[in-house]
Amino acid sequence: MASRSVLARVARKALVSTAAPTGEGYSIRAVGALTSKPYAFKTRSWELKSTESIDIFDGVGSNIRIDTRGSEIMRVLPRLNEHVNEEWISDKSRFSYDGLKRQRLSTPMVRNVDGNLLPVQWDRARAVLKNALITLQLENPGGFECHGVIGPYVDVNAALEFRNQFLRWFPTGQMHVQEKARNIPTDFRHSYMHNLTLPQLEEADFVLLVGADPRKEAPLLNARLRKGSLYHGVTVATVGSPVSLTYPSKHLGNTLKTLQAIADGSHPIAATLTEAERPVIMVSNRALQREDGNAVYKLVEDVVRKSKAVQEGWDGLCVLHQGANTVGNLDIGFEDKYAGLRALDAGSWSATKVLFLMGADDIDNIDVPEDCFVVYQGHHGDRGASIANVVLPGAAYTEKDSIYVNTEGRVQASKLAFFPPGLARDDAHVLRDLLGADEDLEHVTEQLKSASLDILAPHLLKTNYVQEGDRVLGTDTILPPGRTPFLPTPLQSPVDNFYMTDPITRSSKTMAKCTRVRNTHNFSQ
Repeated sequence: MASRSVLARVARKALVSTAAPTGEGYSIRAVGALTSKPYAFKTRSWELKSTESIDIFDGVGSNIRIDTRGSEIMRVLPRLNEHVNEEWISDKSRFSYDGLKRQRLSTPMVRNVDGNLLPVQWDRARAVLKNALITLQLENPGGFECHGVIGPYVDVNAALEFRNQFLRWFPTGQMHVQEKARNIPTDFRHSYMHNLTLPQLEEADFVLLVGADPRKEAPLLNARLRKGSLYHGVTVATVGSPVSLTYPSKHLGNTLKTLQAIADGSHPIAATLTEAERPVIMVSNRALQREDGNAVYKLVEDVVRKSKAVQEGWDGLCVLHQGANTVGNLDIGFEDKYAGLRALDAGSWSATKVLFLMGADDIDNIDVPEDCFVVYQGHHGDRGASIANVVLPGAAYTEKDSIYVNTEGRVQASKLAFFPPGLARDDAHVLRDLLGADEDLEHVTEQLKSASLDILAPHLLKTNYVQEGDRVLGTDTILPPGRTPFLPTPLQSPVDNFYMTDPITRSSKTMAKCTRVRNTHNFSQ
């Protein structure tokens, strides 16, 4: 018995240390050999209600099954989909659901004169919001500066309603997609999406990763690359911060000079790239959010033109997104002059009178004047809610029926597993009720009134469907011609902490323990 006890402890430690970001470690263990600790002895299987939905913790959109008892999630399991995640999910997707119970926004809140947020009813929140907006319009008849930021986890339905309501109230306002790449035009879908489907990645014979760490950004996509490496001998090379992948890879350098050398053909790897029949050039969306993001994209395009990455039946220019619905929000159409919104140009926001944060939390260097009226709508009391004058509680991905578009452009539907807590409601319904169409605003046009998915993005009406990128110019650049200067600073790692990347995982005790183990290798607590 003693030897079996020691063996069990060793196996448990090995599981935690090796399975973390790969997304496969837990699932490949033999059935019955190990028990999920958060689920063990909590309920019986016949007491559960199962809901088929999708995961939103990365840009892949893994298909999952949510098992609930009452209003509590008991476990999250993978759901078979050979086109997306096969039968796997990442450890973060499987175990972070306890974050949905903590730090939730369950009632509207309004900041009083003392600077404290006080809970109110919906009618009170509606009155405060409407009065503030109408007062600003009366005090500024010539117009005023306002901004709306859409977070990477906002679903298509909520983003569409936000677009319509924001343009109704602020026809000259600026709307921004938080994870949109800096200075990259979005007129053509092939410029901002992962143009290959996930199963096609296994057919590649050469993969160049630019500023990307798929093991942390998209574990299930990384599993596809691992299969290609094991069974098809794909060559993987990386440019950027050194990464620890689950398959052999060659680190070429960490600055854009290396990428320029590959584009010029002076780098030794250029010959291998040119000879490849099905090469893939994968760039992280975080790399495109740098100040010189347009230069990064321009160099990637140059590398694509030097290879066979774009040919009949194969489009190997792939942008890897972390946001669950960044591609969907860009499909709807949010173009602006402020892009790469992890680092806002604070000077450009000094005259802002209204700032509406729609599920936007991870924004760096945001600095608005004291008289700016800030509205935050989301499901967790995270960074965005801390600066808001009005807080509107919304529904998490498990609490609404909606649409998400993953990094490859696949349209997928999430399903309501249980209702939001307290007074929280679906985001689209909140916007419609609080800012609804009962006011006769003079600037509202018939086109805006009829703006819907069948007009803006009809392909989003087809679930489990991938609309191919509309590449009509071959490998012609979408950026102005000529060499674009770039910075000498190295490409940074796109993810600092795999286990805490959003408000839900930052509220999860399980993810906090995983972070501690990763940092200190302390298994005893």
